[in-house]
Order: sequence, then C-alpha cells, then structure tokens
Amino acid sequence: MLGKVLLSSFISISLASSVVHAKESIEDDLSGFDSEVVVKKSSGSDADLAGFDDEVQTAPNTKKETTKVKEQNRVTISGDLAFKASVGYKEHKVDGIEYSGINQAQSSLSLELDAKLSDNWKLKVSGDAFYDAIYDIHSTNNYSDDILDAYKTQLRLDDTYVQGKITSALDAKIGRQIVVWGKSDSIRITDVINPLDNRTPAMTDIEDLRLSVGMFKFDYYYGVWNFSAMIIPENRIMIEAPARSEYFPVDAIFPIAPNPFLELETPNTSWDNMQYAFGANGVFSGWDLSFYAADVLDQKWHIDPDTMTRKVTKIQMLGSAINIASGSWLLKSEVALLDGVKYNSTRDAKSRLDALIGFDYMGIKDTVLSVEVANRHIFDYEAQMSKVVPRPDYVDEDEVQTALRATRSFYNDSLNATALLSIFGSSWQNGGFARVWIEYEVANAIGLNAGIVEYIDGDKPLMKAIRDNDRIFADITYSF
Repeated sequence: MLGKVLLSSFISISLASSVVHAKESIEDDLSGFDSEVVVKKSSGSDADLAGFDDEVQTAPNTKKETTKVKEQNRVTISGDLAFKASVGYKEHKVDGIEYSGINQAQSSLSLELDAKLSDNWKLKVSGDAFYDAIYDIHSTNNYSDDILDAYKTQLRLDDTYVQGKITSALDAKIGRQIVVWGKSDSIRITDVINPLDNRTPAMTDIEDLRLSVGMFKFDYYYGVWNFSAMIIPENRIMIEAPARSEYFPVDAIFPIAPNPFLELETPNTSWDNMQYAFGANGVFSGWDLSFYAADVLDQKWHIDPDTMTRKVTKIQMLGSAINIASGSWLLKSEVALLDGVKYNSTRDAKSRLDALIGFDYMGIKDTVLSVEVANRHIFDYEAQMSKVVPRPDYVDEDEVQTALRATRSFYNDSLNATALLSIFGSSWQNGGFARVWIEYEVANAIGLNAGIVEYIDGDKPLMKAIRDNDRIFADITYSF
C-alpha cells in the first residue's frame, strides 16, 4: 500500500527540519541597503554637493575634476515566478465533480520591494498573485463561485511594514507581518498569532502557510532577553477550503449540511475584537527559553447555535517553550493553556491544555531526524463532543498528534529529500497524511519541487471524506 511505502521512505531517507530561533537585530535586517559613496576631493561648498552625482568644479585655474557618486540602490525588487501542477491518482467525486487526473495548472508571481528610508528605518512591501488554468480547461464542471474564488485566481498583499530603531534597545515594526512562536516545526502549540491558509491541507509546510496580520510590534532587548509586545487591530482569520470542494466535502462530514453551507463570518473590527500579545525570549549557552501571553482570535471556527453561522472568537493563551542542545540532539518542548475555546456541540466555552515534546537528531551526516508528539486535553469535557450530533465536533477529551520527519541532503545541499508523517490518535487511529518530496536546485535561481501526498484514512469523518485526495505534485520556480 502507498501508505507503507511512504512510511518506509520516512524511515530510510531522514529529514531536514531544524529551526533557528535566534533573533537578529535591526542592523542585520537593514543589511543590503548600505550605500557606497565615492567622492573625489573637493573644498568649500563643493563638499555639500556630494551625493547628487553632479560634476563639481574646483577653484578657478586648477585642473577640472569630476565627482562621481556611486550609491547602491536604496530600493530593491525581488520575486519568484512559478508553475505548479498536480495529478490525483484515485478516482473521487465531490458534489458531482471528479477530481482525479490533472487538477492543478497554476502560474504564480510573488514580488517583494525593500526600501531603505534612513539609516535606521526600512520599508518592505510584498504580495502575490496566481491564476490556475485548470478551471478553464475543465470549464464544463459545475464549480461553485466559492471554489473559483478560492482556487482560480488570487491577488493578495502579504508582508507589508515599516521597521526600524526607536532607541538603541527598542525596535518597532508596524504593518502586516508574521510572528512565529514556539519551537516545533510541524505542530502548532504556542504559535497562535498568525492564521493559516488551509485551502490545500498537507500540501505545504506550516512555515509557508502563515498569513501576515497587521499589527504594531515593539521589541526591547535587555542582555540575553528579547521582549516583544504586539497590538493587533487586523481581524484576519484562516483561509479555508470552500464548502463542497475537494478538501471540505461537508455532506460527508455533517449529518445535515444545508446548501449553501453555513456562512463563515469575519469578526468585526472593534475594541472588543482588538488582539494583544506579549512574548519574552532568552537565548543562553546551549539552550533558549520563551514565555508567551496572548488575547487573540482562535485558529478554528465554531457554529453559533443562535445565528446558525460559523464564527471565530477570541481565546486567551499562556504558554512557554524551551529548546536544549546537547551534542547531536536538540530537545524541544512547548505548553499552552487556552481559555475561551468554543465548540459546536456545547454552549460552554472550554479551557484546553496543549503540550508537546520532541527532538531533532543530527548525528548522521547530512541528515536530520525529528520526532514530535503533542496532546490537547479539554477540561470539562462533555460526552456529546465526540458523537454524531446535529452540530458535531468529533473531538476526544485527549487529542494526540504525532509528527515524524526525516531529511537528507545530497550534492552539497543542491538536493534535499524529505519525508513527513503527521497522524492523529494515541494509536494513530484517527488518520492523517504522509508526504515525501524533493527540492532540487536545477540551475542558478531555478528550483524544482516534486513529491507525493497520501491522505490516511481514520476514525474521524474528515479524514474518511478526503482519504482519496492523494496526488503527485511538482512545481518549478524562477527567483529573481
């Protein structure tokens, strides 16, 4: 079976997943914008003209000299141009549409502008766009407007902010940005700031799924500690697969699924919905320690029984994370206590304790192995939360998730092979996914990414519903 092949690939090839948590200073962030000025010697008011690339005359009766100022660009533009394709190799229909065969032919463009505003401040603006021709190729399929909006085209503003130094120890970063909390590479425990793009789950790592959120972020440095404070006025929530699409077949998940499915409401911008977060990170010899506190939007929706819509509300989180390096081992742990978590099958908001332990092993040349195990414990659990009810949750009192990674590098890191298994349940009974892929530097600035994903069947209705979504994928990217 393909699942066994993928699991044996995981065991044999080994993974590359190490995380560098050191925070760089603003001086490093501004690197690449430094100006090189070459000015020929002049005197008097001529010196005041330096930097304008004009010819400067010396005093009368002396040899004319030319002052040429060469300054590196204060504005740089970079980006990626990519083509992505995938093929589903199992027949499966959702809402009358067959998704096997070629099911993606996407062209995408991402652009990033960096500008030095002064010696201590810079501006970054980035965005991306894509067009997937498969929806025109299969124009006879009765795709819903929601599916076309989610998968056919996109035009989006990503990281867009100004960043700089207020004092020698205090930095500011204002605008859309990503803040990564925690030590895990594959499982989110304390990483609660940025929502995810969940339109094609399991196809991409978490690091490429986070959505930038508009905020005011301040960092204060004191010795080995970095203290961060965030005010987050933008109420951005996750991007989900549309109802009755390949990745959200609601008729197979919910006992009674109205058509159209329940609306997902975006939270209003208000003082009540304003989000706040605080983090402290200390970097020591051989280990680092972090503490977190947040009053932010939840990473999942729930069904409001009064309005019969899907809503995202705020939760409160206190958490901590630690990394310890010892020889070839990197030990990691995270814990988060969440309050105000709402579910579908009960009106009572719940508290939940999420905890993770794991390690990376780097004792094999060019190889990194990673194991992470997490448990989410729901306090005041109610029996109907696991049952098929009109508004089901399908959650257990203790939800266990395991992530196994292995990567190996070849040809001086020009080729990386990775296997990832992410699966739920204490005995892996609730399903998950396995993904094996390679990343290859074909030529300078040209990269190839190709692999296979299998969705593993389990006791959870969602995993049963998408168990045949398995696919082979490939993309080629030109960076400039």
